[in-house]
Amino acid sequence: MRIEYSKNYFFLFLFVLLILISGCSNDATNVKKPSVDIKNTVSQSREYLSITNTEYVNGTDPNDGMKMNVYTYDLQSKALNKMTDLPYNSQYPLTVVSLAEDTTYYSGEGKSKGDELFAYDMKTQQVHQLSSNLFAINAIIPDVTENTIMMAAVKKGERPVKVMFLDKETQKISILNEQDSDTTTWDIAYDPETEKGYAIQYSEDEQYEQMEKSNQTQKPMVPPSHTIIEIDPVSKQTRAIIKLKDEQILTLSARGNQLLIATAKYINKMPIGYSLVDLQTGQRKDLQLPIKASSELFLDKDGNGFYFLGEKGNGNTERGIYFYDMKTDKIETVFLQKEGFINNFTLVSELN
Repeated sequence: MRIEYSKNYFFLFLFVLLILISGCSNDATNVKKPSVDIKNTVSQSREYLSITNTEYVNGTDPNDGMKMNVYTYDLQSKALNKMTDLPYNSQYPLTVVSLAEDTTYYSGEGKSKGDELFAYDMKTQQVHQLSSNLFAINAIIPDVTENTIMMAAVKKGERPVKVMFLDKETQKISILNEQDSDTTTWDIAYDPETEKGYAIQYSEDEQYEQMEKSNQTQKPMVPPSHTIIEIDPVSKQTRAIIKLKDEQILTLSARGNQLLIATAKYINKMPIGYSLVDLQTGQRKDLQLPIKASSELFLDKDGNGFYFLGEKGNGNTERGIYFYDMKTDKIETVFLQKEGFINNFTLVSELN
């Protein structure tokens, strides 16, 4: 601030003098505060795989029922831990562990026909039913927002698989495009960095038409067009990322600015193709990979590799969960299918 010398000389001199005295006093009496380590004040993310492996309770036959063995695999320490086992009584055995909540979310048989979402508290060993009007659950992603679970599920009395968001406190479910009776969702994904959800969708009417053509011509069924949309879990706003004509998108994974997808030209037919899709432009880049995986694919944090459920390829047909490094082409074994059957797995990213 500019000061007028003739009028304020005395006050300026007094002001400077007071500052000097105050500075000397502070140096003599104040103890220097320790510096704050900013790194330690920022929450660090913890990433792990949550694995569902089913087997017979008695180890030999279904007479005593089946169970879902639930494992976690820490991506940093590479430690595999069995968390719990749960009764397998659903149409599709599905579990996802939230270590931050000490909870396993899973699909289980409801009171009436169909599957519902349950939460198993691993500390108290208590089970809570979170939904009451579902028929089937195909995917569960915990904490897409602070208190919301994202699902691909079917409502009782309906046919299409919908993207649903369940509030854990109120147990209220909101359904994306609830009135659309034609569009069905094949698979969903979530990017913890951008906090956006993704879904593979197609028209059931178009799929029926393609099935009729296949039956008439006795040729392999050509898939209906598949579209991947991006979803904001808070506003529920969507935007289309890419649409593939006459090509099935089997699964997807989102991380940073890219999608990893597996595709097929015919329903239930090999070969499977793999490609990366730029989330901003929708441009697609084909990948030449030796692996065989048609369900779960999960890009790692750096986007340099991915975890997958399937076979390593190149003559190795042992089914398991592996990590493929796209820079070195090396494949690392995570979890092999030796006892029971690996139904699914999920990469979970949580704040410590």
